[in-house]
Amino acid sequence: MLEIHELLDRYELLFPNNQQLTNLRRAYVDKDLNSVFRLTNANEELRKAVVEKNLHSLFRIIGDATVKGDGDDLRKVMLEQNLHSLFRLVNNDELRKAVVEENLHSIFRFIYDEDSRKLILEDNIWKLFTVLERHCSTEFTAAFKRIVVNDVVIANDCFSRGQLKSKLWLVEELKNTGRSLGTVYLCAGWYASLATMLFENNFHIDKIRSFDIDESCAAIAETFNKKWLTDQWKFKATTRDIFDIDYDYHCYKSIKSDGTECELVDSPTTIINTSCEHIADFDNWYNKIPEGKLVVLQTNNFFEIEDHVNCSNSVEEFSKNTPMKQVIYQGELDLGQYKRFMKIGIR
Repeated sequence: MLEIHELLDRYELLFPNNQQLTNLRRAYVDKDLNSVFRLTNANEELRKAVVEKNLHSLFRIIGDATVKGDGDDLRKVMLEQNLHSLFRLVNNDELRKAVVEENLHSIFRFIYDEDSRKLILEDNIWKLFTVLERHCSTEFTAAFKRIVVNDVVIANDCFSRGQLKSKLWLVEELKNTGRSLGTVYLCAGWYASLATMLFENNFHIDKIRSFDIDESCAAIAETFNKKWLTDQWKFKATTRDIFDIDYDYHCYKSIKSDGTECELVDSPTTIINTSCEHIADFDNWYNKIPEGKLVVLQTNNFFEIEDHVNCSNSVEEFSKNTPMKQVIYQGELDLGQYKRFMKIGIR
């Protein structure tokens, strides 16, 4: 499972226009005071008193508090705007710590947001999900909560920055096609986080079927997509070698939640494989796809990984190895350590 700061970074990457996620990351990682106040919708007078050291706001907070001390402290407050002298006059040590010391523990005693306090100051993973649900609507939050509750072991790379950038790129370019996706086959679908992204980006989708030869993947894929799994199996994951699939009209067995088998029959409209670099004998697999199918493919030039048995040196080389009747898009994404190549078209 990713650390809290890593998850916050990935959420900000996934939802770049959600300013509250940026505030959440900065409040947690940097303990940035402005972000804390924006995140918690705290009293504006408190923010001005703490961040701007605004005396007018501070006096409004103090109100009718008991004043003690001598005239010299009062003179320093009035003429020098000396906060130390002010708090010698006012009997409120928590407010002094909040304003003068910018003590976050004291600040949160005035904000009254226990969920954010426990997350930011105590690294409470459970409060992370509560706060995320408050500020961002996505099934990823419920999925990660279930993964933590059930102590499920997942590969952190499924939510790496490179993986997410590659999938965000795919989603954006697929949107630009304006096409209905119909029945989608995710080949070598892994944990099917891409399915979650497709569903949440309002594509016209009849259903998504995810296939992976790794037996550990299906249950986790269904955890990420439980909302659509329980919606009459709009999503379903199956353990299957993608070489054993009929991409025209596929009749196959899948496993229900009670462990029993059931038979499914599907005819895919869209075939997506974002793991072409892992596919040995790639030509044999690609030739199984009938003409007329919408196909989305990704590979990379990261030859250094042992399992990458089908890398390409360039997008041109990749395109040559994946002939299509109509090319809708092809391009590359520079991810620093390697480049990812993508091609979308009609087989």
